[in-house]
Amino acid sequence: MNDQGTESNSIASTVLGIVSLVISIIGGLTFGIIGAAIGLACGIVALVLAVKVKKETDNVKGQTGFICGLLGVIFAAVFAVGCSICGAGSAGYGCYGCVGASCFAADDLNDAAQDLQDALDELERYN
Repeated sequence: MNDQGTESNSIASTVLGIVSLVISIIGGLTFGIIGAAIGLACGIVALVLAVKVKKETDNVKGQTGFICGLLGVIFAAVFAVGCSICGAGSAGYGCYGCVGASCFAADDLNDAAQDLQDALDELERYN
């Protein structure tokens, strides 16, 4: 392979590794399993490209993409497992991520409070 192709793969590996890391963490927190899956896919592609570049350049290039991709895969796996466990134990809220789950729980709590207020108003009407 020519130097231009190796350089392109090196840059792509680094960019995908960084994207994987960011999406795995931020996406895992906000979108749960969906963010983790996207981060995992980017991380795997970054790892494959980095290994290819490292083989072509005798380990001179590709280290940054490899490390970022590996960290992205690790964080994605942690969030995927964590969201799966949380989703199994919290009435499905984990599918929306830690932040999203809080929003859905808050909506449910507000709905319950409104239902309670309606019931109390109904009781006052009969008294």
